[in-house]
Amino acid sequence: MLQFHFADAALFGLSAFVASYLALATLRKLPWARPKASPSTELYGDPLIFLIRDDTLLDANFSGQRLLQVHGTDSLEMSALRQALHAQFDQVDTLLAASRSTPTKTAVSRDGSKQAIAEFAQGTLRLKISSRDVETPSSEDIHRLSAQEAELETLRQSTDSAPYLVWRQAADGTPIWVNRAYVEAVREIYGAKRALEWPLPRLFPVAERGAPRRIALGAPDQESARWFECHSVPIGKDTLVTAFDADATVNAETQLREFMQTLTKTFSQLTIGLAIFDRSRNLALFNPALTELTRLPVDFLASRPGLSELLDKLRERNMAPEPKDYRSWRKSIADLEAAAENGSYSDTWSLPGNLTYRVTGRPHPDGAIAFLFEDISAEMTLTRQFRRELEVGQTLLNNMDDATALFSGTGACVLTNRAYRQLWRVDPDSSIAETSFIDASRVWHVNSVPTPIWGDFRDFAADTSERVEWTAVTAMQDGRRLSCRFIPMTGGGTQVIFRTSGRAQGVNEPFLEVV
Repeated sequence: MLQFHFADAALFGLSAFVASYLALATLRKLPWARPKASPSTELYGDPLIFLIRDDTLLDANFSGQRLLQVHGTDSLEMSALRQALHAQFDQVDTLLAASRSTPTKTAVSRDGSKQAIAEFAQGTLRLKISSRDVETPSSEDIHRLSAQEAELETLRQSTDSAPYLVWRQAADGTPIWVNRAYVEAVREIYGAKRALEWPLPRLFPVAERGAPRRIALGAPDQESARWFECHSVPIGKDTLVTAFDADATVNAETQLREFMQTLTKTFSQLTIGLAIFDRSRNLALFNPALTELTRLPVDFLASRPGLSELLDKLRERNMAPEPKDYRSWRKSIADLEAAAENGSYSDTWSLPGNLTYRVTGRPHPDGAIAFLFEDISAEMTLTRQFRRELEVGQTLLNNMDDATALFSGTGACVLTNRAYRQLWRVDPDSSIAETSFIDASRVWHVNSVPTPIWGDFRDFAADTSERVEWTAVTAMQDGRRLSCRFIPMTGGGTQVIFRTSGRAQGVNEPFLEVV
């Protein structure tokens, strides 16, 4: 009885094991029960199959759906399939153009590892993508491919997060891979619907391999144009292109160019010669007045000569002060450059032909220096003429017997003669401080008898209304008679003339006479 029960139990266990094995085997054959494999692994195993009718993706097997998921969609979207095909195959449109007349078309991937077969029957296109390597991958190959897929996902996330456009294009310029920024640019320009169709439109001309190029999206002369700095790198027959936003750079260059044009127009109208030397001491900018003042050829200045070379040229043309010897000349150039860097250089050049230039050096940002050449010949001529006239006038005043002083409209003593300085024993010209009419009246008060004349004079000199000439008589401390004459001058000035004579009568009772 016990043996019978043991046999029953063994038979029952064996039956359960077989049933479990069959169930597990059945489950493993179902698509949703399969372990997830990478698209690369599936290409080596099951082929990818797609059914297409009227450019609409109708269905796909499990491996095909996994490929679509890798390209960003969980649904049957033709644009995702086109994107996947362009990433692997050339002439995708030709492959998908199988028809009743040419029912079968084939293509091999660019790396030669995959084959696509398009078969047309009953209005439906069946696309099959399989590996050309029939060998089943080993476990090591599968793990290696899984690691590569993980790395691919990391790279995809990185490129999609990049703020600049990145794409890979075929030899004819057709994009075969793009990042998210490129898709957003297509959506912005062509609309959301076009951004879902593959292949995406080409935004830029076919990139030339080599130096970076600056390209505008839209008409370059329109404000709405967007500028990009494009860099291209060859990858086999394809080209990888990156496009950085260059709007800020273009705007800055445009503003700088307009500013330089404004400066150029302004400098061209200046009568002062301008020469700006960069940090290497080469001539970077000059205006037409510099050529007129220095008489240097334009082609010489346009060749960007150095500071020493330009000064040597000026010396050859007698447009710079002639030094005693060449050594002192070179030292003067070094001193001139050092003084200009400190902003302290200012000199007057006396040149042949009665020419006089004022040369000023000023530091500029980034180590540059600027020199200003100003023709002050006329000013110096007027100054010399005015100085001669002053000397003649001073001589005439000194030859007068009467003492005289001239006060400006501001009340400052601007001129006296020898008789005035001898009479009052003062010399206003020798004092650093300015002598006012109040200061002068105090000197007169100290050296004369008490009188209200000096107070009246102060009121007269300070008066800005219309005035008339008047005279008065008083006496000096030594008893000499002092005749005073107060004359209004143009501009609010006042001239005072003093004349002394014999002893005054009634010194203690001076009188005032106004005419």
